[in-house]
Amino acid sequence: MEANSSLVQTVLKWPLPQIREWLDGLSIGEPVDGTHFNWHGFAYALALRARQERSLGWAHIALLVYGVLAQRHSDEEEYSFSLSEMSLRAWMIAELGEREGDFVLDSEPIVGWVQRLTIMPREEAAHWIALGDLRAVPIEKLRAMRRLKNALNLLAHALPKTNVEQKHPELVPWLQFRTRLP
Repeated sequence: MEANSSLVQTVLKWPLPQIREWLDGLSIGEPVDGTHFNWHGFAYALALRARQERSLGWAHIALLVYGVLAQRHSDEEEYSFSLSEMSLRAWMIAELGEREGDFVLDSEPIVGWVQRLTIMPREEAAHWIALGDLRAVPIEKLRAMRRLKNALNLLAHALPKTNVEQKHPELVPWLQFRTRLP
């Protein structure tokens, strides 16, 4: 199945309301009119435009697409789409400030993601790091710690514009520990 890059380029030239209307008639992640559509590239371009224009509208659509793509995949791909989604969310919060309940500017989706990625106690992570040789750490533990570090770094980027530390004091030790994670 050939990718329809010209359709992606065409859609990206449309005004925001037209893109919203177009998306309403589609299943995100599925072919468009029987042809492969580069949803990942589309979400990336939307996120880039959201950053360039500091636009909540463009960010909303990008987050929507990334979120659906993450739900449709598992493990590495799901994590990659979620990382892109949360990266845009953290950037927008850092630029525009947090707004509780807002689809784009609420930090709770990032917090929830960090909490889902926290699959081991901090003491266990410290134990693995204390070994001094990452080759001795089981790959699944190493991967889990790296994913958590990436998530914590995104949360830390948005932190100055949020109340996360007050609302979720259990994350403060992890935020302080994150630089030690591999």
